[in-house]
Amino acid sequence: MLINRIAAALALVSAVLHLRMGVTDVSSALVTAMALLCVYCALDLLRSGGNRAWVMVAATSAGMILAHSSFPAHHHPVGQGSSMTTASAVAAVELVLAAAVVFFRTRSIPPEFRPYRLQELR
Repeated sequence: MLINRIAAALALVSAVLHLRMGVTDVSSALVTAMALLCVYCALDLLRSGGNRAWVMVAATSAGMILAHSSFPAHHHPVGQGSSMTTASAVAAVELVLAAAVVFFRTRSIPPEFRPYRLQELR
């Protein structure tokens, strides 16, 4: 599906942006873990594309937006400010896309899951 490929490409862009940060202290392990999580989400979207993959993309994108907004801009080196802005924008696009896909896929309840009030319990 085309939407899965677009979201997987956005996840790979996020992974590249995380690896471009190149922080050399303790946070480099966290940045590398986030890049690996982005790659995992991209592979999961390409392989299955089910609701679980989309919910994971939405959750990690929301987490990235929260993490990026919690870091003040004056604590980053000169080159990282634009990288953080780009990463936040990509995460916002991923979040909106994932929320839209999950909403449209789950907005109707299949008949087999609807409760029948007058149906006899077995």
